[in-house]
Amino acid sequence: MTLAAETTPAARPSSRSPAIERWLQPNGLLLVGLWLFAALHFYNVWPTLGVVFRDTDDMMRLAEVRDFLAGQGWFDLHQYRLDPPSEVPMHWSRFIDLPIALLIRLFSLVLDPANATRAAMFVWPAIPFLPVLWASRTLGVRFGGGWAAFPAVYLLATLGLVVAQFVPGRIDHHNVQIMLTMLLLTVLTGPAGVKRGAIAGLIGAAMMTIGMETLPFLILGVVGLAVAWLVGGDETGETKAFGLTLAAATLVAAGATLPPSEWGRGACDALSLSYVGLAVVGGVGLAGAAAWAPAGRVGRGGLLAVVAVAAVAAFAWPEPACLKGPFGEILPEVRSAWLDGVNEVQPWPKVFAEEHVGAILALVTPMFGLIAFGWLARDGAVRRMIGFWVFGAALATALAIGLMQIRTMVYANTLAVPLVAAAIGRIGRDAEVRGRSISVAVLGGSILANCMVLQLALEQVVPASWRSEAALSNAAQGLASPVASQNAETTAAAAAAFGSACYTTTSYEGLAALPTGLVVADINLGPSILLATRHSVVAAPYHRMQRGILDAHHMLHRAPAEALPLMGARGVDYLVFCSSDKSKAAAGSLLERLEKGEAVVGLEAVAGPGPVRVYRVHRGPVLTAR
Repeated sequence: MTLAAETTPAARPSSRSPAIERWLQPNGLLLVGLWLFAALHFYNVWPTLGVVFRDTDDMMRLAEVRDFLAGQGWFDLHQYRLDPPSEVPMHWSRFIDLPIALLIRLFSLVLDPANATRAAMFVWPAIPFLPVLWASRTLGVRFGGGWAAFPAVYLLATLGLVVAQFVPGRIDHHNVQIMLTMLLLTVLTGPAGVKRGAIAGLIGAAMMTIGMETLPFLILGVVGLAVAWLVGGDETGETKAFGLTLAAATLVAAGATLPPSEWGRGACDALSLSYVGLAVVGGVGLAGAAAWAPAGRVGRGGLLAVVAVAAVAAFAWPEPACLKGPFGEILPEVRSAWLDGVNEVQPWPKVFAEEHVGAILALVTPMFGLIAFGWLARDGAVRRMIGFWVFGAALATALAIGLMQIRTMVYANTLAVPLVAAAIGRIGRDAEVRGRSISVAVLGGSILANCMVLQLALEQVVPASWRSEAALSNAAQGLASPVASQNAETTAAAAAAFGSACYTTTSYEGLAALPTGLVVADINLGPSILLATRHSVVAAPYHRMQRGILDAHHMLHRAPAEALPLMGARGVDYLVFCSSDKSKAAAGSLLERLEKGEAVVGLEAVAGPGPVRVYRVHRGPVLTAR
């Protein structure tokens, strides 16, 4: 039994391929061409890059990169204007900041700073997409033969929910995490050997360094390698290579990204002593078990259990709260005030209640993938591949998590495509055996499985009340909904059509013109203010800044008579309110008063009118509502 794909008659390319085969079994050159087509489809967003944003994390990433370019140290991930005085660094990795910063420096040689930033924001998100397309094609061919190549590329390049993570301006780390997940699973279904083990170990270390969202998929890969060793031993040496490489590479990554002050601290949400312990004890333990190789599966199973317990203990020792997950250290009141209301962590049923079409589209391709997995498993040669079962388990895991937190649906959709493509490839092969047209079978299957076609069909049959302009629906449209603008003067119109003015930097010009101070605003507006101005903010949507999140929540969601003294105690200079933001104000709160346009004693309007209004906070012994 092996993790690797085997060469079977079912997986071999057809011996009677027509001329169209070079298109339905795309080579590297055609793959690059398809990638360029997908990337250049978004050329018309150029004027809005760096001005109009679809996600607060992209704004925060750009602010972090700018601080890095301005001289902030490699090991210093503090955001000094966020919840000052900031004592906790961000949980993000410099490994994402670095390529973006290098691209900005490179383009600065021939462009002004604003256009250099635009160029970097245009180019960088598309770079990880090419390896994802390659991985999808490779996996599809391994599971379904050569005719799966075209649908594996075509379906992914037109799957809006996935493509939305690789469009210009999407500079957060999610696209790189998707790439690493696909590469890991591709490697684990390839030829067995020391090389595969070492490459998988390197990818696993990179996954932990960049973020913990992909940890479940890494764990599944480790389980697959452990089962392969348990069943068949380690004759090729790949188990030892994987364990030692994972341990060593994680140690190197920790030393390369964490300041010495953080080496002894456990953290649940980022690479820390907790995850270093997990990787080192688990990796070295797995390598040691493979080297010792006790006779019999019972002995190996017992040794694996000891290694697993030791690895979990090493993980939990620095910070026991991490056993609850990456958010294990978050205070319950922070969850209630902020995290439970974050859109991307909402369960699928709640999203469906608000946006039926988008929620259904997010679920369709993963369900097709599970059906294809069951159909492909009928083949004995495929069924004997542990790597195939690891891949299926990864899809099922992504779907299960996605039903609890909608943001993981993008992984479920990405992982489903190679399985759907493999099923289409097998159908094409069977059509040839029966003397029918391969091209009709493959192209027809690809079109029927295309999510954009399914969206058009859904919009024709579902009630009008089910259709809305919710964010998930926009993401599902993907290629069909880029920002439309031709020049910098149309940025405001593009912002109105594309998203909230709250996430458009030009909306904060009035605030930027005021003397530098401390700003309180809705938590989601923090990154916009940090990027568009030199002001500091009380809070932004990042769970390590728990004090600021609670302070901002209390200042906005309590009555003015309570809120204004809190602002005075924190030294707040300005309050910013954006009427386009969909915050839910508590009854009788300061935020509700502002939403109604009512005057409040102690607040002086200094910028507006418009979607973003700025108030100066007047501090005094008595501050009451009028």
